Amino acid sequence: RSSTHRARVTSGPTPRRPQTRSRASRRTPGAPAALADPPRAPRPAGPPAEARLAPVRIGGGGTPEPAGSVRPRTMTASAAAAPGSPADPSMLGRLGGLLVGLTSGVAKAAAIGYVGVCALAFAFQRKLQYFPTTEHPPAVATLPAAYGDIEEFTVRTEDGVTIRGYHLPVPTMNIAHTKHPKIHLLQLHGNAGSRYHRIPWAHYTRVRLGCAVTLLDYRGYGGSEGKVTESGMILDGKAGIQWAATRANETGSKLVLHLESIGSAAGICAAAALRRDARGGDIGVAGIVAEGGLSSCIEIAEKVFSFLPVRLMMKDKWDGVCGAAASLDPAMPFMSMHGTRDEIVPFWCGEKLFESSSSTRKVLKEFKRGGHNNLADQTGYVEALDEFYATVESL
Repeated sequence: RSSTHRARVTSGPTPRRPQTRSRASRRTPGAPAALADPPRAPRPAGPPAEARLAPVRIGGGGTPEPAGSVRPRTMTASAAAAPGSPADPSMLGRLGGLLVGLTSGVAKAAAIGYVGVCALAFAFQRKLQYFPTTEHPPAVATLPAAYGDIEEFTVRTEDGVTIRGYHLPVPTMNIAHTKHPKIHLLQLHGNAGSRYHRIPWAHYTRVRLGCAVTLLDYRGYGGSEGKVTESGMILDGKAGIQWAATRANETGSKLVLHLESIGSAAGICAAAALRRDARGGDIGVAGIVAEGGLSSCIEIAEKVFSFLPVRLMMKDKWDGVCGAAASLDPAMPFMSMHGTRDEIVPFWCGEKLFESSSSTRKVLKEFKRGGHNNLADQTGYVEALDEFYATVESL
């Protein structure tokens, strides 16, 4: 049923019975003729029957059109479309409303989900950045005989946290034929594991190159106290450098920092902080090797988590590494060792760190087949260290 209703109406006054007497015949007897009603014009004929049956729009809210008017007949959209047909405006409206509601519901759900992901990433970000083995390593007495001369030590940081380490002295066998008995390495490792997992590397390096090696665990790693943070790792690096520098001074050796992955950030920032504390004086470090080193963590995170506002969320950005490298002693030798196939810290990070170093004696050693965790297996690895240690000893 359409919205236009038909009603039978008349366009003029209700028909009256014919008058047999005029108004003049009803005037008061004796009244002057001048006061009699003037003759009336004949009443026009009523409108055609079609006009009287013309449709009148009911309920439109406006004044009804005169019944005598005649206008073209038009069909409204509601009259043109049967209820329930695809063109029915009421159905289209309901479908449109449903689509808008569905779209807004999906958008709300997506927004809530995105906020949830951001909240989880923010809350657990350090678990995504650091992977420490927190347990204390097995007792040295239980290790293979080749590691029997390992010395355990502890050192206390500026903020009162006790951290732990291993010291592997210069090998005593064939001491006369060792290459670099006056080189003392301090290794600051990457973000995973503990010093225990670096024992094979330390033993291999000291046997092949005849040097002493110290391994240090940051807070939260390998039985050390505390929880890992950027600022805490820098303090740990400072404490480790001071301990190793003292030991190297006792043996007349030169201290070289061997910095692995994020250890490059911790070690370089720690060395720069010590140099500031010493107002540019000697800090006891004779050279730095960055293996798989990074220019910052925020740059890598922004590429890996490009869908998140990482710069706003990240706590440990490590964005001061390049500035720290630029502030070190220009006379200190610096070597960057990096694999072009590094899947964790891209090669461009190592290049950027290398370029930022202020050293006038810097070397970039590129390994064409090297990844992030296998540089020690690459041809030329030991030879590069051998040459670098010789440079340090010559100064």
